Amino acid sequence: MLHYMILSKFPVLLLSQQKRHIYLVTAEDIIRSPISINEDSTVYDGIEKIIDNRISGLVVDAKNAQNGILSARDIGRALISKNQNTRKTSISSAMRELVLVDQYAPISNCANMMLAKKTNTIGIRGKSGIRGIMTKHDLVRYYHENVKDETRIQDIMTYGSFFVQDDSSLYDGLTKMLTNQVSRLLIKNSQDEPVGIVTFGNFLGKVFRHERDSLSVFSADYGKACKITEVMTKQIITVTSQTSLSRIAKILLEYRIHGVAITDRRKIIGFVTEKDIIREVARKEI
Repeated sequence: MLHYMILSKFPVLLLSQQKRHIYLVTAEDIIRSPISINEDSTVYDGIEKIIDNRISGLVVDAKNAQNGILSARDIGRALISKNQNTRKTSISSAMRELVLVDQYAPISNCANMMLAKKTNTIGIRGKSGIRGIMTKHDLVRYYHENVKDETRIQDIMTYGSFFVQDDSSLYDGLTKMLTNQVSRLLIKNSQDEPVGIVTFGNFLGKVFRHERDSLSVFSADYGKACKITEVMTKQIITVTSQTSLSRIAKILLEYRIHGVAITDRRKIIGFVTEKDIIREVARKEI
Protein backbone atom coordinates (compact mmCIF):
# COMPACT_ATOMS: atom_id res chain seq x y z
CA MET A 1 0.00 0.00 0.00
CA LEU A 2 2.82 2.31 0.82
CA HIS A 3 4.42 1.67 -2.60
CA TYR A 4 1.15 2.36 -4.36
CA MET A 5 0.72 5.69 -2.61
CA ILE A 6 4.23 6.81 -3.48
CA LEU A 7 3.91 5.83 -7.14
CA SER A 8 0.49 7.38 -7.48
CA LYS A 9 1.92 10.81 -6.76
CA PHE A 10 4.08 10.88 -9.86
CA PRO A 11 1.30 11.25 -12.49
CA VAL A 12 -0.13 14.16 -10.51
CA LEU A 13 3.27 15.82 -10.30
CA LEU A 14 3.93 15.37 -14.01
CA LEU A 15 0.49 16.70 -14.90
CA SER A 16 1.13 19.74 -12.72
CA GLN A 17 4.46 20.39 -14.43
CA GLN A 18 2.89 20.04 -17.89
CA LYS A 19 0.14 22.47 -16.95
CA ARG A 20 2.66 25.04 -15.78
CA HIS A 21 4.66 24.59 -18.99
CA ILE A 22 1.60 25.24 -21.15
CA TYR A 23 0.97 28.62 -19.56
CA LEU A 24 4.59 29.70 -19.14
CA VAL A 25 5.37 32.50 -21.59
CA THR A 26 9.01 32.49 -22.62
CA ALA A 27 11.38 34.55 -24.72
CA GLU A 28 10.63 32.56 -27.88
CA ASP A 29 6.96 33.64 -27.65
CA ILE A 30 7.87 37.33 -27.98
CA ILE A 31 10.94 37.05 -30.18
CA ARG A 32 11.23 39.20 -33.31
CA SER A 33 13.76 39.86 -36.04
CA PRO A 34 16.25 42.64 -35.30
CA ILE A 35 17.11 45.64 -37.44
CA SER A 36 20.86 45.39 -37.76
CA ILE A 37 23.90 47.17 -39.13
CA ASN A 38 27.42 46.06 -40.00
CA GLU A 39 30.20 46.77 -37.51
CA ASP A 40 32.23 48.48 -40.27
CA SER A 41 29.59 51.21 -40.56
CA THR A 42 29.89 54.62 -38.96
CA VAL A 43 27.88 56.04 -36.09
CA TYR A 44 26.33 58.43 -38.62
CA ASP A 45 25.05 55.42 -40.59
CA GLY A 46 23.57 54.11 -37.35
CA ILE A 47 21.82 57.40 -36.62
CA GLU A 48 20.28 57.40 -40.10
CA LYS A 49 18.98 53.85 -39.66
CA ILE A 50 17.56 54.55 -36.20
CA ILE A 51 15.73 57.65 -37.46
CA ASP A 52 14.41 55.93 -40.61
CA ASN A 53 13.00 53.00 -38.63
CA ARG A 54 11.85 55.02 -35.61
CA ILE A 55 13.62 52.70 -33.17
CA SER A 56 15.88 53.25 -30.18
CA GLY A 57 18.74 50.92 -31.12
CA LEU A 58 20.36 48.56 -33.63
CA VAL A 59 21.95 45.14 -33.41
CA VAL A 60 25.52 45.33 -34.70
CA ASP A 61 26.63 42.34 -36.79
CA ALA A 62 30.19 41.48 -35.74
CA LYS A 63 32.44 39.30 -37.89
CA ASN A 64 34.77 37.78 -35.34
CA ALA A 65 33.06 38.47 -32.03
CA GLN A 66 29.69 38.45 -30.32
CA ASN A 67 27.10 40.79 -31.79
CA GLY A 68 26.70 44.17 -30.17
CA ILE A 69 24.00 46.76 -29.60
CA LEU A 70 24.06 50.44 -30.53
CA SER A 71 21.42 52.51 -28.73
CA ALA A 72 20.55 56.18 -28.88
CA ARG A 73 22.13 56.51 -25.43
CA ASP A 74 25.36 54.93 -26.71
CA ILE A 75 25.42 57.47 -29.53
CA GLY A 76 24.87 60.30 -27.05
CA ARG A 77 27.81 59.04 -24.99
CA ALA A 78 29.99 58.86 -28.10
CA LEU A 79 29.05 62.41 -29.11
CA ILE A 80 30.41 63.74 -25.83
CA SER A 81 33.44 61.48 -25.37
CA LYS A 82 34.70 61.10 -28.95
CA ASN A 83 34.38 64.78 -29.73
CA GLN A 84 34.43 64.21 -33.50
CA ASN A 85 32.10 63.98 -36.47
CA THR A 86 29.97 60.83 -36.38
CA ARG A 87 30.94 60.11 -40.00
CA LYS A 88 34.45 59.48 -38.68
CA THR A 89 33.38 57.44 -35.65
CA SER A 90 33.13 53.68 -36.13
CA ILE A 91 30.15 51.84 -34.68
CA SER A 92 32.48 49.30 -33.09
CA SER A 93 33.92 52.04 -30.87
CA ALA A 94 30.49 53.09 -29.59
CA MET A 95 28.53 49.84 -29.34
CA ARG A 96 28.10 47.63 -26.27
CA GLU A 97 27.93 43.87 -25.97
CA LEU A 98 24.51 42.39 -26.72
CA VAL A 99 23.10 40.72 -23.59
CA LEU A 100 21.78 37.23 -24.34
CA VAL A 101 19.10 35.04 -22.76
CA ASP A 102 17.99 31.51 -23.59
CA GLN A 103 14.97 31.12 -25.88
CA TYR A 104 13.14 29.27 -23.07
CA ALA A 105 13.75 31.92 -20.42
CA PRO A 106 10.47 33.11 -18.78
CA ILE A 107 9.70 36.70 -19.66
CA SER A 108 10.01 37.71 -15.99
CA ASN A 109 13.65 36.57 -16.21
CA CYS A 110 14.07 38.58 -19.41
CA ALA A 111 12.66 41.66 -17.67
CA ASN A 112 15.02 41.17 -14.73
CA MET A 113 17.96 40.85 -17.12
CA MET A 114 17.05 44.11 -18.88
CA LEU A 115 16.90 45.91 -15.54
CA ALA A 116 20.12 44.39 -14.20
CA LYS A 117 22.11 45.11 -17.37
CA LYS A 118 20.48 48.51 -17.96
CA THR A 119 19.62 47.72 -21.55
CA ASN A 120 16.56 48.23 -23.75
CA THR A 121 17.29 45.19 -25.93
CA ILE A 122 18.36 41.62 -25.29
CA GLY A 123 19.28 38.89 -27.76
CA ILE A 124 17.43 35.56 -27.77
CA ARG A 125 19.80 32.62 -28.08
CA GLY A 126 18.80 29.25 -29.57
CA LYS A 127 20.75 26.07 -30.25
CA SER A 128 22.22 27.39 -33.50
CA GLY A 129 22.94 30.95 -32.37
CA ILE A 130 20.99 34.20 -32.00
CA ARG A 131 17.37 33.73 -33.10
CA GLY A 132 16.19 37.31 -32.61
CA ILE A 133 15.72 40.05 -30.04
CA MET A 134 13.30 41.32 -27.42
CA THR A 135 12.95 45.00 -26.47
CA LYS A 136 11.31 46.85 -23.61
CA HIS A 137 8.63 47.91 -26.08
CA ASP A 138 7.85 44.23 -26.75
CA LEU A 139 7.36 43.58 -23.04
CA VAL A 140 5.16 46.66 -22.70
CA ARG A 141 3.01 45.32 -25.55
CA TYR A 142 2.74 41.94 -23.84
CA TYR A 143 1.78 43.64 -20.57
CA HIS A 144 -0.92 45.70 -22.27
CA GLU A 145 -2.42 42.74 -24.12
CA ASN A 146 -2.31 40.14 -21.36
CA VAL A 147 -2.18 41.62 -17.87
CA LYS A 148 -5.21 42.78 -15.92
CA ASP A 149 -3.62 44.89 -13.25
CA GLU A 150 -4.86 47.12 -10.46
CA THR A 151 -1.43 48.53 -9.63
CA ARG A 152 -1.65 52.09 -8.34
CA ILE A 153 0.39 54.52 -10.41
CA GLN A 154 1.44 56.27 -7.20
CA ASP A 155 3.20 53.08 -6.11
CA ILE A 156 5.46 52.72 -9.15
CA MET A 157 5.93 56.16 -10.68
CA THR A 158 9.12 58.15 -10.43
CA TYR A 159 8.39 61.32 -8.49
CA GLY A 160 10.00 64.57 -9.59
CA SER A 161 11.96 64.99 -12.79
CA PHE A 162 15.30 66.18 -14.08
CA PHE A 163 15.10 69.42 -16.00
CA VAL A 164 17.12 72.22 -17.57
CA GLN A 165 16.19 75.80 -18.29
CA ASP A 166 15.19 76.79 -21.80
CA ASP A 167 18.39 78.80 -22.29
CA SER A 168 20.55 75.69 -21.82
CA SER A 169 22.61 74.34 -24.72
CA LEU A 170 22.53 70.96 -26.46
CA TYR A 171 25.77 70.11 -24.68
CA ASP A 172 24.32 71.01 -21.26
CA GLY A 173 21.24 68.87 -21.82
CA LEU A 174 23.00 65.80 -23.17
CA THR A 175 25.66 65.93 -20.47
CA LYS A 176 23.02 66.12 -17.74
CA MET A 177 21.14 63.13 -19.16
CA LEU A 178 24.29 61.00 -19.31
CA THR A 179 25.57 62.10 -15.89
CA ASN A 180 22.26 61.36 -14.17
CA GLN A 181 21.51 58.26 -16.25
CA VAL A 182 18.09 59.49 -17.35
CA SER A 183 16.42 59.21 -20.74
CA ARG A 184 14.47 62.47 -20.76
CA LEU A 185 14.62 66.05 -19.50
CA LEU A 186 11.89 68.56 -18.96
CA ILE A 187 12.58 72.01 -20.35
CA LYS A 188 11.40 74.87 -18.14
CA ASN A 189 11.13 78.60 -18.81
CA SER A 190 12.05 81.46 -16.46
CA GLN A 191 8.64 81.12 -14.74
CA ASP A 192 9.50 77.49 -13.91
CA GLU A 193 6.82 76.25 -16.32
CA PRO A 194 7.44 73.16 -18.48
CA VAL A 195 7.63 74.14 -22.16
CA GLY A 196 8.95 70.94 -23.70
CA ILE A 197 10.79 67.67 -23.29
CA VAL A 198 13.91 66.12 -24.82
CA THR A 199 15.05 62.52 -25.21
CA PHE A 200 18.14 61.03 -26.82
CA GLY A 201 16.13 60.76 -30.02
CA ASN A 202 15.76 64.54 -30.21
CA PHE A 203 19.53 64.95 -30.29
CA LEU A 204 19.98 62.38 -33.06
CA GLY A 205 17.88 64.37 -35.53
CA LYS A 206 19.95 67.52 -34.98
CA VAL A 207 23.23 65.61 -35.27
CA PHE A 208 22.09 63.88 -38.46
CA ARG A 209 21.19 67.17 -40.15
CA HIS A 210 24.23 69.11 -38.92
CA GLU A 211 26.92 66.48 -39.56
CA ARG A 212 26.11 65.78 -43.20
CA ASP A 213 29.31 67.69 -43.94
CA SER A 214 32.60 67.57 -42.05
CA LEU A 215 31.38 69.63 -39.11
CA SER A 216 30.84 68.12 -35.67
CA VAL A 217 28.08 69.22 -33.34
CA PHE A 218 30.19 69.02 -30.20
CA SER A 219 33.82 69.42 -31.33
CA ALA A 220 32.96 72.90 -32.59
CA ASP A 221 31.16 75.58 -30.59
CA TYR A 222 27.84 74.76 -32.22
CA GLY A 223 26.75 72.24 -29.58
CA LYS A 224 27.37 74.74 -26.80
CA ALA A 225 25.77 77.64 -28.66
CA CYS A 226 22.67 75.89 -30.00
CA LYS A 227 19.78 76.12 -27.54
CA ILE A 228 18.04 72.98 -26.39
CA THR A 229 14.70 74.52 -27.36
CA GLU A 230 15.71 73.94 -31.01
CA VAL A 231 15.48 70.16 -30.57
CA MET A 232 12.87 69.76 -27.83
CA THR A 233 9.40 68.32 -28.37
CA LYS A 234 6.87 70.94 -27.36
CA GLN A 235 3.99 68.53 -26.79
CA ILE A 236 4.35 66.79 -23.42
CA ILE A 237 2.05 63.75 -23.25
CA THR A 238 0.50 63.60 -19.80
CA VAL A 239 -1.95 61.43 -17.84
CA THR A 240 -3.41 61.80 -14.37
CA SER A 241 -2.34 59.76 -11.38
CA GLN A 242 -5.65 57.85 -11.59
CA THR A 243 -4.80 56.36 -15.01
CA SER A 244 -4.35 52.58 -15.04
CA LEU A 245 -0.97 51.10 -15.84
CA SER A 246 -2.49 49.10 -18.71
CA ARG A 247 -3.83 52.34 -20.21
CA ILE A 248 -0.40 53.95 -19.92
CA ALA A 249 1.14 50.95 -21.67
CA LYS A 250 -1.35 51.44 -24.52
CA ILE A 251 -0.40 55.14 -24.81
CA LEU A 252 3.31 54.28 -24.98
CA LEU A 253 2.60 51.83 -27.79
CA GLU A 254 0.26 54.09 -29.75
CA TYR A 255 2.54 57.14 -29.62
CA ARG A 256 5.76 55.07 -29.86
CA ILE A 257 7.22 56.83 -26.84
CA HIS A 258 9.05 55.57 -23.76
CA GLY A 259 7.34 57.49 -20.97
CA VAL A 260 4.49 59.81 -19.97
CA ALA A 261 4.30 62.63 -17.47
CA ILE A 262 1.97 62.19 -14.49
CA THR A 263 -0.04 65.23 -13.45
CA ASP A 264 -1.93 66.21 -10.33
CA ARG A 265 -4.05 69.35 -10.51
CA ARG A 266 -2.42 70.16 -13.87
CA LYS A 267 1.07 70.07 -12.38
CA ILE A 268 3.65 67.49 -13.46
CA ILE A 269 4.61 65.45 -10.40
CA GLY A 270 6.58 62.63 -12.02
CA PHE A 271 6.86 60.09 -14.83
CA VAL A 272 5.90 56.52 -15.64
CA THR A 273 8.22 54.93 -18.19
CA GLU A 274 8.72 51.62 -19.94
CA LYS A 275 11.21 50.78 -17.21
CA ASP A 276 8.49 51.02 -14.56
CA ILE A 277 6.31 48.58 -16.51
CA ILE A 278 9.27 46.22 -16.98
CA ARG A 279 9.71 46.20 -13.18
CA GLU A 280 6.11 45.08 -12.86
CA VAL A 281 6.66 42.27 -15.39
CA ALA A 282 9.73 41.15 -13.41
CA ARG A 283 7.99 41.42 -10.03
CA LYS A 284 4.83 39.56 -10.99
CA GLU A 285 6.69 36.69 -12.64
CA ILE A 286 4.08 36.60 -15.41
